[in-house]
Amino acid sequence: MRGDFIDLFMWGFQRHFRIGVEIRVASSLSIVGASVEPVVFLVGLLAPGREGHPVCIEPEDGPLSPGDFSGHANRADELFELDPDRHFWISDARSHKLRQQRVRERAFGNAIAEVLEDKLGDGIRFFVANPTLVEQHWVYTAIGIPGDVIDNTPRLSATASPDRRVATTSSLIEGAIDELLRCCTRALRDPDPGTGLNALGIEDADVSRSAARALAGSAVVLSGSLYGASLYDSMNRLATTRYERRIGLGRLVVADPASKYVDRIFTLAKPIPIADTRTLRKMLEVSSERVALLTDGDKVYGLGRIRADYDAASESVFEVGVVGHGSWDLRHAGTTLMTVEHGAPRLPEPRLDGARFEDTMRRVFASSGGCDADAVWGLAKAAAEAEHGTMLVVSAMAAEEAERLGSQALAIEPAALTPEVVHQVTSIDGAVLVDPTGVCHAIGVILDGTATGEGDRSRGARYNSAVRYLGSTSAPTLIVLVSEDGMINLLPDLHPLMHRSDVSSLMAELQVAALTKPPDAERFSHAYNRIKAVAFYLSQEQCAEVNKLRDEHWERRIAAGAQIRVLDTPLVPNPEMSDSYWAD
Repeated sequence: MRGDFIDLFMWGFQRHFRIGVEIRVASSLSIVGASVEPVVFLVGLLAPGREGHPVCIEPEDGPLSPGDFSGHANRADELFELDPDRHFWISDARSHKLRQQRVRERAFGNAIAEVLEDKLGDGIRFFVANPTLVEQHWVYTAIGIPGDVIDNTPRLSATASPDRRVATTSSLIEGAIDELLRCCTRALRDPDPGTGLNALGIEDADVSRSAARALAGSAVVLSGSLYGASLYDSMNRLATTRYERRIGLGRLVVADPASKYVDRIFTLAKPIPIADTRTLRKMLEVSSERVALLTDGDKVYGLGRIRADYDAASESVFEVGVVGHGSWDLRHAGTTLMTVEHGAPRLPEPRLDGARFEDTMRRVFASSGGCDADAVWGLAKAAAEAEHGTMLVVSAMAAEEAERLGSQALAIEPAALTPEVVHQVTSIDGAVLVDPTGVCHAIGVILDGTATGEGDRSRGARYNSAVRYLGSTSAPTLIVLVSEDGMINLLPDLHPLMHRSDVSSLMAELQVAALTKPPDAERFSHAYNRIKAVAFYLSQEQCAEVNKLRDEHWERRIAAGAQIRVLDTPLVPNPEMSDSYWAD
């Protein structure tokens, strides 16, 4: 495509549709906790008896050409024959024909994905939607996501029920992508797809809820039941229902009643429907960390526990933990697959990252004589396992602070703590105060501090108390904050180290994109968004250069006929940026 002319023509708004899909994919994955820059292609295959290019690609001036798909039809035939669903027989002739058609469409989609992954490389994993006939072409939408994002997401290995009758979702990200692909197929059926502001006609929150519903349902299906569609919504209701004014806390185990991996303590004479929220909430009081309610996804049938010899490879037993008001999570074999807070699903955040903790310790205490990061890391991990909220305050002036806060703390003779002792001292209100070597100076500390504009009114008193204290103290200080709902914060939340060469490369990319003739709005937008993502590290000169390039790009766009200009706040250097943030 050059200017407004389309050579590989499928329909007039194909470019707008593709860009709209990219925007929706990025924003939908962002709200579940995955920050990605997706790649989207449209591949059109000429329908039999129609006239036009045999293969069309959008964007047509990208890295792909129609010749790259010269052998895709033969490869699709091979994949069709290899698909186990190819041999799945349905007695109803019409249903059997429709299933075989879906299997063949999937084979063509997989063949297209292979071409894209082979051509683009760089670890991009492609997912392809079922095709839609748009004018003369069967159009496939292909969404590319960095493979490491997929692989590093908590996920299952199974993609279908044991009898292959029902497809399952492996992870929250793949569930979101599946929903987005379905939306692409539907949206292409509309007249002139791509003309509206929302190309797919769905909001980000709806995508995330659909993904979570599919993942929760998949856990039920893999456990051996076909009645898991209501698990997600039932858990949301359960987590927000109180019993005698108490917030619900407890566990459910999703397992087939005949599972050999579950020890049953007792069986209910009359199972409780999982949709019976009030009765289920009452029963939740019986569960604990040691025993759980047993459910097949449709009904709760007893109380029991997962056996120690559970074979995780079987992916047949799952846990649902209600961890706070409105909060619950789905787990398998000790791995949390997703967390849900008041109906909003997200990928689980690491409890604490050792590398990040060590880096923050080193940077915070660099000017105060150093620290024993290993010793304090052990204490931090123990604090993170507290069943209720707590704080571990690491201060370079711990001795002086223990004396200053003596009237609102339990000062002790300096003593090295062990993780076991941390479990005990965090059982009382207040923070644990230690020095950078892990020596404790006080427990039960009530922090003080002056209110600043850096708090978060959506968080509780403990979090904001930590922010006030950190903003008021002159001593190098690090705080591990564990909230009652299990959320963990490391304060200060320092920006990661950055290499100067990486910023220089992004600046060079922006300069090339800004000077492209004719102006390439999409290329410039991608380059500009990448440099904005690292705006914290930019110098005064670099900010001025970015602003200048942006203005010049828009001037060329307007001269070329653009009717609308997007106004963006000029970049300015961040006053907190210093040489300590450079890795070289």
